[in-house]
Amino acid sequence: MSILEDLRNLLNNNPFKGYYKINRLRPPGAVSEKRFMELCIRCARCIEVCPYDSIKRADLYERLQIGTPYVFAEEKACYLCMKCSEVCPTKALDPKITDKKEVTMGKAVIDQELCYNYIYYREEETERASGKALLCSTCYNACPLMDEAIVMEKFILPVTTEKCVGCGICTEKCPTIPEKAINIIPEGMMNKKEAGFFYRKYNIKPAEEIDNNSTNKHEETIEKKEGISSFGSEPDFEYDFEIHKNIEGWD
Repeated sequence: MSILEDLRNLLNNNPFKGYYKINRLRPPGAVSEKRFMELCIRCARCIEVCPYDSIKRADLYERLQIGTPYVFAEEKACYLCMKCSEVCPTKALDPKITDKKEVTMGKAVIDQELCYNYIYYREEETERASGKALLCSTCYNACPLMDEAIVMEKFILPVTTEKCVGCGICTEKCPTIPEKAINIIPEGMMNKKEAGFFYRKYNIKPAEEIDNNSTNKHEETIEKKEGISSFGSEPDFEYDFEIHKNIEGWD
């Protein structure tokens, strides 16, 4: 492992940077983080009413967030009973959100290097056995929005969709150890300005920053490259950028 990777791991595992950790979520119905911190009075009513014991108090490592409610998905996920938003006295948890499909706690992301099914699929394709291949549908079967938030491509590969609400049940139940093959990216982490080091580490691109024009250009470039043949005369290829031949060492 390089010095740079060691530094990244050190920064990401720093307990005082807990806000940037995966699988650490606000309860369902939580308003934006800045507004949540203004409204939450640490009354613990959401913690007391939760029948699954999913909501915990933030500890002293959370600095200003200490005492506020969190769901730590790897330990105990949110089962979307929606009782917590009903008892919140300050509307830090929006009482209008009663349908579990309207919850936006985060988004599930699958690590294809750790997921048993992806490993199995690659081994079937390459005919190279690693001894790690298993068939597993735990995340798919556990998802409360089956065939909506998680679908199975090619009947074997789990894929998360935009309908994922980030409850974390898939993460809690995921059998891979010591790291989970599916993790929840907290809703706030989708915002580049709030995500900090976490954003850079996982290279998350917020939906509002996606440029449809750049996507189309990318597809056009791929089509051009696919049309290039290594046989015969070299075909003409129109570059999307200007070549600066006056740069020293270009030739």
